[in-house]
Amino acid sequence: MAGKLKELIIDEIAWKSIKNDGLDIEYSTPIPRALASAIIKELDETLEYFTGDLAKIRVFGKIYPLPRQQVAYGDPGITYTYSNLTVPALPWPDPVLALRNFIFRLKGIKYNFVLVNKYRNGNDHMGEHRDNEPELDHNGCKKIWTK
Repeated sequence: MAGKLKELIIDEIAWKSIKNDGLDIEYSTPIPRALASAIIKELDETLEYFTGDLAKIRVFGKIYPLPRQQVAYGDPGITYTYSNLTVPALPWPDPVLALRNFIFRLKGIKYNFVLVNKYRNGNDHMGEHRDNEPELDHNGCKKIWTK
């Protein structure tokens, strides 16, 4: 995938934004379908999702299987805690690292962590909720950690 990402000319991607009361979204025009398909295929073949205790969540004192597949990648020593579940960052696999570097080249934002959620079908879903963990940067979509 890293090669596919290098083929994409950054100047051809148009960035747009929507700003409204309580809403601030920045997004790009669609990337070519062939590239998107190649990225998804490589991620599907590469990512290994958490199992065991990291594939469960405690809600109101009861333990349930996560309603999705999940894995986290990031810089050494980083963790993310939500709903009393501490998720460790595994080392960056090449395809995810290529996407992180691609975003850095496009926007100048260098993320130190990503939580990947895969919703396999219509049975995988989350109920209405708000991500309000104190370590989230609520002024953007970056995370802030101390090591």
